[in-house]
Amino acid sequence: MSFGLHRTWKQELIKKIKIKEQDIILDLATGSGDLLQLIKEKSNCICVAYDSNMKMMMQAKKKLKKQKIFYINGMAENIPFKTNTFDFITLSFGLRNFTNVQKSLVEIKRVLKKRGKFYCLEFSEINNRSLRKIFDLYSKLIPLYGKLILNNEEAYSYLIESIKEFPNQIQLTKKLLKAGFNKIEVFDVLDGIASIHVSEI
Repeated sequence: MSFGLHRTWKQELIKKIKIKEQDIILDLATGSGDLLQLIKEKSNCICVAYDSNMKMMMQAKKKLKKQKIFYINGMAENIPFKTNTFDFITLSFGLRNFTNVQKSLVEIKRVLKKRGKFYCLEFSEINNRSLRKIFDLYSKLIPLYGKLILNNEEAYSYLIESIKEFPNQIQLTKKLLKAGFNKIEVFDVLDGIASIHVSEI
């Protein structure tokens, strides 16, 4: 859907993290392990992969079999770690799929150390009106592509709806503030097609 640009966006997210070898990182909604692969290329820090989908996590484990990573299956609304555990928490294109976004953000804040940072990459609201119209037209074609090429119209229809319903940059910032984060920076990607929120306690 992003013509492969999401990989570049993930690289931009990881570039913003100043990782030290002794840092402990939690990667939420790990999926196939794209972020963890980039993190391990940057630093041999301690990494925890966390996802509710066991099959996706097994793909990550297979791809990153040479890396020492701890894999845990669970929900973001109830993270099974003590308060003040992680130096950084990363999340890419997964927050909009959480059952309860606000509760998940509170949990993320709880398990972060003081001055820890949460890095979140997610589809957002396009700033340019003309570009927004083009994307709206393109988004109508995605479910058709899913139906004709991949025989899975439902999944691609859900993808578009989840993007449309997800909070924009300002709304997500408000949710992060409500969860207890004090300092929040927002970096738009391609004029807001996606955005990176960097939140600090």
